[in-house]
Amino acid sequence: MSLTFIIENNVVLSYRRLSYTHWHALAEFVDNSTQAYFNSRDELDPRLKEEGERLEVRITYDRNTASLRIADNSIGMSYEELDRALKIGKPPPNTSGRSQYGMGMKTAACWFGEGWEIVTKRLGENVEHSVFIDVSKVASGNNALEYTTKPKQENAHYTYITVKKLHSKILGRTIWKIKDFLRSIYRVDLREGRLRLWFQDEELVWQDETIFLQKPDGTLYKRDFKFQVYGKDAHGWFGILGKGRTGRANAGFSILRRKRMVRGHPAAWRPEDIYGPGGRNDLINQRLVGEIHLDQFSVSHTKDDIQWENDEEEKVEAALAQECADFTTFIKASGKRQGGDTRGPTAVEVQTATDELRQEMESKEFVDSITIDDAPPPEIVAAANAQIVAKASEHEPDLTLRVGDRQCKIFISDDHSVNDPYYVHEITKESTVVVVNKNHPHWTELQGSEGVFNYLRHCVYDAIAEWKASLRTSPIRPETVRTYKDKLLQLPAEIEDIYSKDANQELE
Repeated sequence: MSLTFIIENNVVLSYRRLSYTHWHALAEFVDNSTQAYFNSRDELDPRLKEEGERLEVRITYDRNTASLRIADNSIGMSYEELDRALKIGKPPPNTSGRSQYGMGMKTAACWFGEGWEIVTKRLGENVEHSVFIDVSKVASGNNALEYTTKPKQENAHYTYITVKKLHSKILGRTIWKIKDFLRSIYRVDLREGRLRLWFQDEELVWQDETIFLQKPDGTLYKRDFKFQVYGKDAHGWFGILGKGRTGRANAGFSILRRKRMVRGHPAAWRPEDIYGPGGRNDLINQRLVGEIHLDQFSVSHTKDDIQWENDEEEKVEAALAQECADFTTFIKASGKRQGGDTRGPTAVEVQTATDELRQEMESKEFVDSITIDDAPPPEIVAAANAQIVAKASEHEPDLTLRVGDRQCKIFISDDHSVNDPYYVHEITKESTVVVVNKNHPHWTELQGSEGVFNYLRHCVYDAIAEWKASLRTSPIRPETVRTYKDKLLQLPAEIEDIYSKDANQELE
């Protein structure tokens, strides 16, 4: 007796559940196009030169037909190469490049849609191959594929992959993320002029606009590094961002493998040994930037991160932290207040904050949010806010205090969604109720007790200022509310001065 290991055809249906993102799934197709080019440069480059072209990959999404097309002018595939490409798990002859496991194109295509077609013509041959893969038929055990050929000129070379009946539409922010990630993933190919890459009608370009802080002697706070972990090379560069480019969105490390980014901007790697626990937004997280190349390390199946073995990640983080030690020390020192004055932010902190504010307010999403009027009617807002207050009032308040003859209750609520307001309030003759939404996205940006304290202060002061303004008999104007809140914001400094004077008198 013997046992046999069998993979059923319906395993292809499970590819739809892989942890791909749209951009990493699309990158599988671009990987195939670029690697085919690298494998055949000696043969293909002369032809591209005659045509006045470079390697091109065009990605087109058709919302009306729910289809996706990836077209390239790479070397194309022969019948034998196409036959091997359709075998799941059969590695390519050259596994030292970007196509390594013999899975990417198949899994990505099945993840995207119900069926996909390959049309390809290899340079130097006179036949075009077309094949259609119906995922449901293959899953049911029907391995016979629709295959046809056409005669073509020998000088033609291309591959077109069309994915049909997409599982989901590609809309809104997903489009912007696709473009941002793809230009970042193929930054080396783009900046070195090996590849032209399009999404829809937009050519994606990687612009090295990093501005580094200058030293007094005019040199930059930027340095190359190289080290080994278990005999595997790690190399790259790191630096301190200069004026106009600071901010959490621009900082962090990008991990590249074989000249292809696997993790990085706009979702950079932040080794904890350097950047601290996740979520911090200090100067290190806003100013330290870099690239690390890990060509000899393994990559995850979806090529969105390094597949660390044993304690490789800890070793790489420790070595990188040691390389960056003097830069991180300098950044921390630059944030310390001078002259013993502990009140207010430093000049460096102010510059960092204004740089972040500039980037946020100039983003397309911010512009769209203030130009598209989607505010619901006041009565609907009032009804929704009343429900939020009622829900919070089912619990004990986090803070209850008396302000003069009024009672103030503050709830830090975990019962509401990310789409509910950051705070709501209810004011009666006797009391003020303030409900702060702990699940609002802005809450996650708060740092430490000081950040929470200032946030709660603004929420409560907003409520009190609106209440004070509502007591006026004249029409309420926005500047009226701001005037009341301004007076409240001045109070902490006045209180501190009074206590300081009292303390000095006691010492005297």
